[in-house]
Amino acid sequence: MEDLMGEEKELIELYRRHTELVRECLSSFGEAIKLYIRKGLTEDSEELIQEVISLESEADEIRREIIRLLIEKRFLLSNTRRDFLTLLEYTDKVADYSESTLDYIVMESMDITDKGQDKLMEIIDITVTMFEHLQKSIDLVFEDYQQALDNVEEIEKKESDIDLLERDLIQRLSDRDDLTPGQKALYRDFLIMLSDLSDIIEDAGDEIEVIVALRRL
Repeated sequence: MEDLMGEEKELIELYRRHTELVRECLSSFGEAIKLYIRKGLTEDSEELIQEVISLESEADEIRREIIRLLIEKRFLLSNTRRDFLTLLEYTDKVADYSESTLDYIVMESMDITDKGQDKLMEIIDITVTMFEHLQKSIDLVFEDYQQALDNVEEIEKKESDIDLLERDLIQRLSDRDDLTPGQKALYRDFLIMLSDLSDIIEDAGDEIEVIVALRRL
């Protein structure tokens, strides 16, 4: 990263810090959702929910600092600044959506049965792994273009896996006779919100591809 960014180490470290905070936020979100699915709202799950809220707020503060540095100090060329701002917004959305999805499932007091729980857990695990690849790719985009793109490719593969799981769960939901149309809509919305996280991570990966392409010109 230093090879391309020169002395702008403050910006480099802020990007790394922001990505790490979002990863921690997503990880805590995954633990909270899993615990809630298994046991409902408990003291432990409430603690994890507060952790998600705190990490999201901290990541948002770092995001504002990065924006200030990019705009006020004019780091990077104008087009590159725009690309990195876009990447930052996608990354930050992961924390935002983690918090809002958690709020939704708790607010609606959703009671998720044993049916499909394993696949929900799998979606969560894959999403966390996707972000880990994104975190590596963000670091590597400053140091090794090819390795950065290799991690983006892994993101795309895993997003396809989530699409398959989502379709299977929605089909299971449609086939259930024990749920009212309103309940089905509620669960479907939750599934969509959960899958949106992987879409955002994939969008961030797409932005890295753009950054790499422009830097290769």
